[in-house]
Amino acid sequence: MSKRNLKIGSTFYLHTMPLLHHAIETKGFDYTAENVKTIDECTLRTLKGDFDIGEMSLATFLKVQETDSSLKALPVFARKIPQVYAFCSRESGLNSYKDLRGKKVAVFQYWVTASIWHRWLLTHHYGVDAKDIIWCPIRKDRMDNMPYPEDHQIHWDYVEGTPEELLRSGQIDCFFYARKPDRFDGLRWLFPPSPEEQIQFVHHSGITPITHVMAIKDEIVQSSPEIIDEVMEVYEKSKAMGYREAAHMASLYLPFADWHLHQTESGLGGRDWNENGWSENKPILETFYQACIEQGFIQQPYDLSDSFIPYDYEK
Repeated sequence: MSKRNLKIGSTFYLHTMPLLHHAIETKGFDYTAENVKTIDECTLRTLKGDFDIGEMSLATFLKVQETDSSLKALPVFARKIPQVYAFCSRESGLNSYKDLRGKKVAVFQYWVTASIWHRWLLTHHYGVDAKDIIWCPIRKDRMDNMPYPEDHQIHWDYVEGTPEELLRSGQIDCFFYARKPDRFDGLRWLFPPSPEEQIQFVHHSGITPITHVMAIKDEIVQSSPEIIDEVMEVYEKSKAMGYREAAHMASLYLPFADWHLHQTESGLGGRDWNENGWSENKPILETFYQACIEQGFIQQPYDLSDSFIPYDYEK
């Protein structure tokens, strides 16, 4: 009997590099892997059915689950610490989240995962009401007919603008995202969050924000449940292989990368801050899910556990 062939789609980063290079052998199934350019494209193509397993924006995955259960999420994640990604003009007088009241804050999309996390941070950790900020999406949301809170100020005047030019020209005051703008001249961080401060945040909140998940067709889960163990093993092996290369690759640009990686691990108590698996990450996922409801993104609440495969690694 021929083995099932799975088509996998993912964006490229160190955790997925071995998978995308087909560097991991499998016994229970075969697979082909496609390097997709952006998470927007990968999310939409996964929704369209192009992939048996596809990387998705966490926010979009949870939104779709309101009405469509044809996908389930593997507890395989990508993460970012959002407060590291708040930027303004070098000449700006802004220096904290609290300074943003009444200001124009650009976001890539209003409902992009990082934007939801940023608004959660503002409300729950910095005492800033999101209603007091003028939100300026620079791209339309990836799905049509999205809900927008009527009591929030949302300006669509800057769609298709570039954050660097909007900041430098003074048209917007701050930019929230999940990576540094490419052309950083004339810009700076809203406030320089020290590694120690961020480690304290993780310890205090218990949150290392999740941004992406790997979604699998529920038909595969139902018809071939025996392959889930190996699918998860493939992702874990890919992550481990990428992790071994992280500091080595970074050291070509950051000469103290190995030391910084060691310091980060030590500061986080020696644990894997980017750990996969359901039980360890359920509180983080529930926090984000509740933020989606509070902000009006999810309007038909459901049982979050039904949307995920409750897989945990043996320790």
